[in-house]
Amino acid sequence: MTALLVIDMQNDYCHPDGVFAGAGLRVTGLDGLVRNVNTLAEAARSAGRPVIWVRMEWAEDAEVGLLAERSPFLRERGLRRGTWGAELVAGLDRAPGDHEIVKPRFDAFHRTGLDELLRDLGVRTLVFAGVRTDFCVESTVRAAFFRDLRAVVAREAVAGYVEDLHLNSLRLMGTVFADVVSADDAAAALAAPGGVRCR
Repeated sequence: MTALLVIDMQNDYCHPDGVFAGAGLRVTGLDGLVRNVNTLAEAARSAGRPVIWVRMEWAEDAEVGLLAERSPFLRERGLRRGTWGAELVAGLDRAPGDHEIVKPRFDAFHRTGLDELLRDLGVRTLVFAGVRTDFCVESTVRAAFFRDLRAVVAREAVAGYVEDLHLNSLRLMGTVFADVVSADDAAAALAAPGGVRCR
């Protein structure tokens, strides 16, 4: 079974009024990114494949951990439970049968129920979309690889804040950790009867 895993498409990460944008870290082409993610979600659902939305959030300041030192703008605000910033950006195509994972760190497997959910669903391949390519996406791709799960990264459905880091992350993931393909190819593979075919 193949599933679509959408990472951190939240207001604080992506929206021009989010805390990351306020710190000078901006997602360019957000409308196009949302369209590409929605295309993947539609393709997955059309073939009866799970769609899993991942969000990063903390209930209180102490939960931010070492990241509060590395990114001081997160010490007292940003990605807090129950806030607009922690919500998924408007326009994403969510459906009642979709799944959600809430994580406290970049890696979506760390201290979450993602492992159990994938086992319950019989998922062995993950198609990745979302932000930030070189942080949360790559961290989760690596974690999937370490669990012998196949990873496919949809190139136009992921984004970062720094272009060269984004591109280098795609290159690195494509060496061994994942297949990096076009969003169109990922959508076609999700919709195909046999699912995603990795190299």
